[in-house]
Amino acid sequence: MAISLRYPSTSAPTLSEIITMSATVFTGKFNYSPYASNENFFLTFVDGWVERGQVLVFSTFTKDAAGVDKRPFDLTTKYVLVGQDQYLTKFTINDLDKKAYYFFNGTRNADGTVTLTLVHGSSNLATINLTKLN
Repeated sequence: MAISLRYPSTSAPTLSEIITMSATVFTGKFNYSPYASNENFFLTFVDGWVERGQVLVFSTFTKDAAGVDKRPFDLTTKYVLVGQDQYLTKFTINDLDKKAYYFFNGTRNADGTVTLTLVHGSSNLATINLTKLN
């Protein structure tokens, strides 16, 4: 049995309490011509800023390469945070096997914002500027 300093052992935190305790959410606009135009983009660090912590990416393509309108960004990939320096100011968001079609290179900026670069292979496709939501 785990001991929690915040919660008595007889009650477990709710999902919203868990998210409030650790998750960090950023939001911005996704532009990637001709596939995405001013689409909402949400990036959730489920475990906070933790090496190999789970990361959720939510957005849509305005129209994807197959001509499908409002197709969700790949929701099946299990992304994780991989630090490029000891303070996680430079990082990559990718799947552990590095087989995802897209991945992200990111920077935590001094003002608290995050800058992401959408990458496929060795090509930088789009830059996404994000601000902290919570």
